[in-house]
Amino acid sequence: MRWSKRCETRHIRSPTWGSRSDKSPRPTRTTSCFGEEQEDLGVSEFDLSLALFGGIALTLGLLSRWLKQTWFSENIAALLVGIAVGPIALGWIDVENWGNQNVIIERVAEIALAIALMEIALRLPKREFLHHLKSYVILLGALMPLMWLSTALVVWLVLDLPFWVAMLLGAVLTPTDPIVASSVVTGPIAERLLPTRLRDTLWAESGANDGLAYPFVVLPILVLASSFSDSVGEWIYRALLYETFFATVIGAAIGYGAAHLLMWAERRDTIETASFKTFTLALSITTLGVTALAGTKGLLGVFLAGVIFHMVVGQHEDEEVEPIQGALDHFFTIPVFALIGMTIPLSGWIDLGWSAIALVAGVILVRRLPAMLLVSRWVGTLKTWPDALFVGWFGPLGIGALYYAAYVLGETGNEDAWVAASLVICSSIVIHGLTATPFSYLYARHTPDEEYAEARDQGRE
Repeated sequence: MRWSKRCETRHIRSPTWGSRSDKSPRPTRTTSCFGEEQEDLGVSEFDLSLALFGGIALTLGLLSRWLKQTWFSENIAALLVGIAVGPIALGWIDVENWGNQNVIIERVAEIALAIALMEIALRLPKREFLHHLKSYVILLGALMPLMWLSTALVVWLVLDLPFWVAMLLGAVLTPTDPIVASSVVTGPIAERLLPTRLRDTLWAESGANDGLAYPFVVLPILVLASSFSDSVGEWIYRALLYETFFATVIGAAIGYGAAHLLMWAERRDTIETASFKTFTLALSITTLGVTALAGTKGLLGVFLAGVIFHMVVGQHEDEEVEPIQGALDHFFTIPVFALIGMTIPLSGWIDLGWSAIALVAGVILVRRLPAMLLVSRWVGTLKTWPDALFVGWFGPLGIGALYYAAYVLGETGNEDAWVAASLVICSSIVIHGLTATPFSYLYARHTPDEEYAEARDQGRE
């Protein structure tokens, strides 16, 4: 597969927001249940899809504790099942039969991310961002741009892309995935070997940067459609201030209001237990919908809604809603990894040839680790070099990058970016999933904290 400079002009939509060029080769967005016009889905395939997605969540749920004590993560297992039943193996399920595959991936990924971001917001200490404000300003304001530039440089060198196309693909591969990161920092091994401050840092950063990646993605799209000088004003006003910043205002307002409504309902005994336990699921979906109706991007809004909700509600309400939110997160997100496996563009990966290996190695090694080592001295939650190395390595890609890859395909119609992005995403899921347990033991063995002496001894066994 050869990358061409044609993608600078031919496959990029008009810079008018919300409009699309009639010359764009991508399919027209029209739907049924996913918002697109879809072909009839055979009953047998529909039933098989239900059985497989439900069965994956059921089986991996039964084995979840055991899997967290091995090198083999639930995410990898779900990905492999998806590959096995998809078109490139058994051919039992073809997502293209459901309608516009790209739109399905984008919307399913967005909903799964919204639920996961709410769960992360509820797990963090109530005032995590306030107590470590400087650390997160560095991680989000300095580390993210460095990751974007580093990734774009790798893409430009390996794939010989035009500059702004490389910047676009670099932006897609910038955000760390909250779901894969959560699998790294949860479970008995992680809780025993990793200090709380380290786990909270990974959680909080991955939760915030998924939504903050949107302006990075939009800027190259606008520039490719016209020019940098013509695009920068619209980018600042639309993408940065309105679609991103205003989404945080909406999310914070919804989270604050929802917290007070929940406490009011509990004081007056108007809410039953079942509704109480699913309140945050409704909050995440409501926030996603309201921000979309307002013309903004909802992921950051959902995360802020969860953070503010968590800060405002009392301890009792907190304890009631957090466990069920974690269970819902697990149920909704694990099948998405199977969906990734069902939709991988294997022929496109093969066409990349040796560039595929160089791209994966370059992005995994260069995208985050050097930048983290550079800024770690100013991140107060990272106290040692092992801290910086661990957090620098575990900035995995996953459903967040998948969402942006699908978004870019929808906006530009260029499938080459989807091929390259999906390759790196799947590789990251496998590589970071397999290294989570051994690297946790390695961290515990070399950390100077006395509280982990027992963990270090176990790591040597």
